[in-house]
Amino acid sequence: MRTVLLVEDDALVAAVAGDVLEDMGYQFVEAASVKAALDAAGADLARFDVAIVDVGLPDGKGDKLALALRELRADFPIIIASGYGESDLDTRLRDMTQVVVLQKPYDSGQLLGALTLLGVI
Repeated sequence: MRTVLLVEDDALVAAVAGDVLEDMGYQFVEAASVKAALDAAGADLARFDVAIVDVGLPDGKGDKLALALRELRADFPIIIASGYGESDLDTRLRDMTQVVVLQKPYDSGQLLGALTLLGVI
């Protein structure tokens, strides 16, 4: 079974995303902050197949978290969930493979499309 690191500080959005992921057959570990995500990833990033990272987190920006995750594992697939435009994200992310930006709000079909694009289906 595939496992997702779900980084989202909005409890309702996290619950809906978690339900969608479970319906698709994924397990997930939820983190509501940059610190919690790095703690979960630092323990064993290899156990995760992909991360879904919200940009607006209470203790930092999700795009910076995505870069930190990539430092831990260079090929790690990441979905950036953002209500902002792509131009607001760190420019280094635009040049990386295995990074997909998903505009919020997103639905299950869009999430499935992003997972498929990353090859983690």
